[in-house]
Amino acid sequence: MSDGDDQVLAPPASRRGGRPSRAEAQRRYEHLLDVAGCVFMKFGFDGTSVDAVAEAAGVSKRTVYARYHDKNELFSAVLRNLIERWLVPIRQFQFGTSELEPMLIEIGRHLLTSALAPQAVSLHRIIVSESVRRPQFGRLANAEGREPAIRAIAAALRRHADKLRVNDLERAAEHFMALVVDSSLRVAVLDLSSVRRNVDNDADNIVRQAVDVFLNGARNK
Repeated sequence: MSDGDDQVLAPPASRRGGRPSRAEAQRRYEHLLDVAGCVFMKFGFDGTSVDAVAEAAGVSKRTVYARYHDKNELFSAVLRNLIERWLVPIRQFQFGTSELEPMLIEIGRHLLTSALAPQAVSLHRIIVSESVRRPQFGRLANAEGREPAIRAIAAALRRHADKLRVNDLERAAEHFMALVVDSSLRVAVLDLSSVRRNVDNDADNIVRQAVDVFLNGARNK
C-alpha cells in the first residue's frame, strides 16, 4: 500500500484489446488488493463494500465478484497479501550469516516496523473487532502469518543453538516476537496517540531492549 491514496487509486495502465498478459493480470490483481486495503483502512469492515472497492479501483463489479465471492473473501485476500509481503524478509533471516545479537536486532526492526505500519494496524483492528462474527480472519492471520514467522525465527535461532540454553526454539521465537511487537501494537491499535508518538520515536530502543531482555533469558551464561 502506498502512503499516497491518489497513486494507489489510479487505475493501472492496460493494453488495448485482447487478453491481458500474465504480468499485466498480476499487476491488476495487486492493484485491486492495494485499493481494497486502502478502502478497508479508511472505512473499516462494515463501512466497506465490494462495489465501493470496484469503483475505487476503476474496475467493474463483475471483475471483482469473479475473483471474490463476497466481502469476507476480499478482506481475506487483502490480509493474505499483506502477510506474504511481511513474511519474505523474515524467511530470509534463517539463511543469513549475521551473529546472534545483530540478527535479532534486524529481525526485531522488521517485526516492529511492519506491525506499526498504518495498514497493518487498521487490519489488526478489524480482525479484533470482527473476532466474534468472523473468527476466520484471526485464524488466517495466525495460521498464515504469526505461526510461519515463528517457525522462520526459530530456524534462524537454530543456527546459533550453541549460544542458547533453550530447547524449544519455537517457544523462544514466540517470546521474542511478543517482546518486540505486542505492547507497541496494543498502543497503536488502541490509538493512544501520545504513547504512539513515543513508540514511533523510540522504536530502535524498543527493539534493542527487547533483544537484551530476550538474550539475558535465553543465552548461555
